[in-house]
Amino acid sequence: MPNILTPLSLCELYSSSLDTEAVVLSSDEDDGIIVERVNFSARDTGAGRVRVAAAYAYDAKLPAGETVIVFPDSRDTIDEGLMKVFVRHGYSVLMVDYRGQWNNSDFYTVYPDNISYANFASSGRRYDFVDNSAVETCWYEWVALGVYAKKYAAERSGGNKIAVVGIRDGGEIAWKLGVSDQFDCIIPVCAAGWRAYAGISKYVSVEPDLNEERYRFIAGIDSQAYAPYVRCPVLMLCSTNDARFDYDRAYDTFSRINPQYISESAISYSVQYNSCVGLKSITDMFMFLDKNLKNRQVFIPKPAEISVEVDEESNLVAKAIFDSRGIAESCGMYVAEDCIDSSLREWTACAPKTKINPAGQDFYLDIYDLTGTVFVLCYVKYINGFTVWSKIAAKKISGKFRNMRSKCRVMYSDKDGMGTFSVDNPKRCTAGGIFFIDKDAVPKVIERADGVKGLYSEYGLKTFRMNNPMYSPNPGSILKLDVFCEETSTVKLVFTDAYTGEEYTDDFEIVGGVWQSVLAEPKFFKNLNGTALPAFASNFIFSVRCGNPFAINNVMWL
Repeated sequence: MPNILTPLSLCELYSSSLDTEAVVLSSDEDDGIIVERVNFSARDTGAGRVRVAAAYAYDAKLPAGETVIVFPDSRDTIDEGLMKVFVRHGYSVLMVDYRGQWNNSDFYTVYPDNISYANFASSGRRYDFVDNSAVETCWYEWVALGVYAKKYAAERSGGNKIAVVGIRDGGEIAWKLGVSDQFDCIIPVCAAGWRAYAGISKYVSVEPDLNEERYRFIAGIDSQAYAPYVRCPVLMLCSTNDARFDYDRAYDTFSRINPQYISESAISYSVQYNSCVGLKSITDMFMFLDKNLKNRQVFIPKPAEISVEVDEESNLVAKAIFDSRGIAESCGMYVAEDCIDSSLREWTACAPKTKINPAGQDFYLDIYDLTGTVFVLCYVKYINGFTVWSKIAAKKISGKFRNMRSKCRVMYSDKDGMGTFSVDNPKRCTAGGIFFIDKDAVPKVIERADGVKGLYSEYGLKTFRMNNPMYSPNPGSILKLDVFCEETSTVKLVFTDAYTGEEYTDDFEIVGGVWQSVLAEPKFFKNLNGTALPAFASNFIFSVRCGNPFAINNVMWL
C-alpha cells in the first residue's frame, strides 16, 4: 500500500458489503416524533466488527423516505433535539455517535481493540498526524463507519435519497463521504480542511513545514484535497469568530469543488453569531435539502462578487455584483479592519451608498483613518429566499479617503442597534450547539426605564470590537457602561484572553429598575488564581453575563 494515499485511492478501500445486523434498542415518541436508539455493525477490522451507536428519528404519522445523516463534532454525540429540527422540516434523520467511549456515557460506538484509536478520547497523534498511512487514523475509521450509516439509513427509510450534514469534525467526514458517489448532497458546517495550516493565516507569508508526514495528511485527510472529487452538490455553512475553524480559507475549498457540481453548490457565512450558524444559513440549508432530496425547484445563484474602489467623491466604497439570472431582494456588506486572526475579527455592517438594483449595490467602507488592510464580505438574498455570499476580499489600503473616521471611544450605544454584539453562550440556545434556530435569542434592543433603550440577550452578550483598531482601548483606559436589571442582580463583566481562554472577571451589584453607570478598571478583574488583568488590550473578548434580564448601553473607554 502506498504511503501517500489520495481521496480516490482511499475511497476504493471503503465497503459496505456486510450485513448491518441492526437492532432497535428503544423507542420513544414525543410531539409526534419517534426517536429510536439503535445499534448496527460497520466494518470488520480483523478483531471484530465496529458496533455503531445511533439514533433514528421520523414523523410518527408520515415517515419521510428522504433521510439526513447527521455527524456531530468529534467532541459531541447524539443530540435528539437537533434530530427533531430536521424531522419537523420533513426528513427522517439518522445521527451517529462516532467519538466512541466517553466518560459518563453508557451508549456509544464500540471499536475493536486493534483500532482503539478510533475513540476520539484515545486518538492521540492519529487525529492530527499521519505518521504511517491515512488508513491508520481515526478519520479512516470514521468515514468507514459513515459508509455503513448510509446503508442502514437506506434500509430504514426504504429510499435512497440521502444527505449528510456534518458539524465541524463531522463536516470533515462529510467531505470524505462526498467522494463515494452514494449521497445526493453534503452540508459541511464549519469544516473546510486546511488543518495542516492550523494557526497560520492565509494573509501572511509564513508557510508550514511540509515534511513527508504533512504531505500524507494533506493528501489523505485535509478536505480541500477531497473537494475536487466530490460527486454531489455541496453547501458549505461557515461561521465567523470560531477558534477551531478558519473561515478565511473556506472559499479556497469551495472554489476547488468538482466542476461538475460547483454550479449546484453554494457557500454561506454567518456573521456576528459567535461561531454559530445563523438564520439565513439555516434557511439555505433546508432549501438546499429540499432541492436535492425532494426534487423541488430551487434556484441556486452564483456567489456574489465584490470590488473595492474609490468613488468620484473620494469615498472608499465596496460594490456588490449580483447573479444576473436571478432577482435580488436584499444585500448586506460587512467590513473588518487590520485583524489577521479570523477568530478575533470584528465585522461591522456597512451603510449603503446606493439603492439595490438588478446589477448590484454599492456600500460605504467607513474605516479608521489608520487602517492598513480591509476585509470585505457581502451577502445577497434572492426573491426565492436563498442567500449567497461572496468570497472575502482583502485589500491593502493607502492614502486618505473622505469617509475615513478617527478613533472612537464608544464601543456601543443604542444608536448602533444590535451593533457587533453576539450571544455570549450560544450552546444554551442553539440546536446541536451550532444552529441558531431561535430568532428571539439573538441580541435585541429593548426599551427600559425612562424610555432609555439598551441591548439585551438572556444568554449574555459578547463583542470582539476591542480588536478593531478604531475602538481599541488606549493605555490606562477605564471601561464605562450603563446597565439596567429588571430586579437587583449581580452582573458579571468578563474579559477573555483569546489565545489562552483565561477569563478575568469583575462582579457588580445592580439595583433593580433603574439604569446604573458602572466604572471598571483592569486591576479589579481577576482570574481564578486571583491574578489581575494587566490592562485592557486587543486580543481580548468582552462579555456581559447575568442570571436575570438586563440591558446595556453606552459602552465606552474613559
